[in-house]
Amino acid sequence: MIRKQVRLPLSVAFGVVLQGIRIRLGRSVVTMLGVALGVAFLMSILSANMLRRSVSGETALRYENQRMMGFFKAETGTLRDKTLGVWQTGDLSEIEKRVLGSVLAEGATQLLWHRTAGTPVVLAKAKTATLPEISAKNVTLIVVGNGKSFVTSDLLEASDPNRKNLVIYTRKALAATAGAPSGVTLERELRPDEVERAAREAGVEKVRTVWIVVISLLVTLIGITNALLMSVTERFREIGTMKCLGALSSFIRQIFFIESALIGFVGGVSGALFGLIFSTLIYMGTYGVGLVAGSLQMLPLLIALMGCIVGGVVCSILAAIYPATFASRMVPATALRTNI
Repeated sequence: MIRKQVRLPLSVAFGVVLQGIRIRLGRSVVTMLGVALGVAFLMSILSANMLRRSVSGETALRYENQRMMGFFKAETGTLRDKTLGVWQTGDLSEIEKRVLGSVLAEGATQLLWHRTAGTPVVLAKAKTATLPEISAKNVTLIVVGNGKSFVTSDLLEASDPNRKNLVIYTRKALAATAGAPSGVTLERELRPDEVERAAREAGVEKVRTVWIVVISLLVTLIGITNALLMSVTERFREIGTMKCLGALSSFIRQIFFIESALIGFVGGVSGALFGLIFSTLIYMGTYGVGLVAGSLQMLPLLIALMGCIVGGVVCSILAAIYPATFASRMVPATALRTNI
């Protein structure tokens, strides 16, 4: 009776695994690609969420600029080949600069610029003018800045009595200090229903992200399990031979766990890097290289990267539990009689 069976060292198991990967390189690469795609999808979702939060200020500015320009064009009509007046009462906010830039991008040929003392001209196409000169040309006046406007009806009396000068205020505070009887204010506060809708959409987006992550992990898990089961089927005779030569069931399980961990690690690293690079390039193409590079938060991205790699390894090991257990319980004689 054999009282003690020989336990092979871990290095032997590694050697058997590496030799098996070389022999079945095609299947190993396919399994590795399955892990890489699942991890890449997960990493792209996580990194995209981080990048979206990083550039959320830019997103809000673009949305607000689009909204303001919609109201602006609704009042003025087409801006192509038009001359507009601008009264700069103080320092401009970023959204005011965006709106003025969009006005020129829409085809306005010139901005007649009147500014309060001490405020710089911020656009190259601006031409210095006085308010009476702007009023005499019967053009739309845009009042911007953080100062006070003091716009009055007399000040903006049009040279054409049949035409009324249009005043557009970018801020509510400017409209409140003006003495003109009419005008359009682009700035507005969100209504309670809009705030509620934004919060609801944020919650739905969070649930959707969690659901996508879970589905991607499940698909990866099932794909690896299927690939390893096929690997067990192909290796019936090999497993039977090793068990006949004295290999323990624990050694058989060890081989499959090591193989799945190696495949999960290589697939996790390549997939995580690909997902990170892919989502970063997409955002750079949308928001510009400078903005995205300047807003990158490296520590959270590195944590997500390491988490995805660990997730790929863990999923691979979990997927190997059933195939490894099935292979280790095989009867040697039955395995040797099997023809695949």
